[in-house]
Amino acid sequence: MTKDELINVLITGRTECYVKKSSSYNPYVPGGKYDWDFQVACGNYLFTDSYRGFNPYSGVEYIYVKDQSKPIWSCDYVGYAFSNAGVSEKEIYGFLKKGRSKHLTDCAGNLLADYSFRDGNFDYQTRFSGDLKAILQIEELYYHGTLVGIQTSAGYLKVQERANDI
Repeated sequence: MTKDELINVLITGRTECYVKKSSSYNPYVPGGKYDWDFQVACGNYLFTDSYRGFNPYSGVEYIYVKDQSKPIWSCDYVGYAFSNAGVSEKEIYGFLKKGRSKHLTDCAGNLLADYSFRDGNFDYQTRFSGDLKAILQIEELYYHGTLVGIQTSAGYLKVQERANDI
């Protein structure tokens, strides 16, 4: 898997499950180990996302080569909205979705670059450290300049043996 392929699968997968989810459309299905599961084929790859909870919540994304049982990408995440933030959890999570959506559409293929977005009284910022072999992403949500929510994600790409792959 090349870096461009990985980024394309992540953008497609996250858009199809997280961004498109709404009160009238839920692409997730009830899960076994997790509350909710999602999967979508992306060319020769399969993107999955499973999560549990609401506040806090946690989950894991995987990318597989189709018809193989071991993932080549794994990303665990956990997030929460602070209590007594002066704004409801629903508004905080709605803005997280808006910020993540803007990042996915504005990144022009450079998904792993730091990004910030402002809308009204809310600010979204995401920062990355490491590389695709071990990457950490911190997403912070601010309301009137006060931190009100956070999501932390840690991803890992299994290094391939072929020279032209990551």
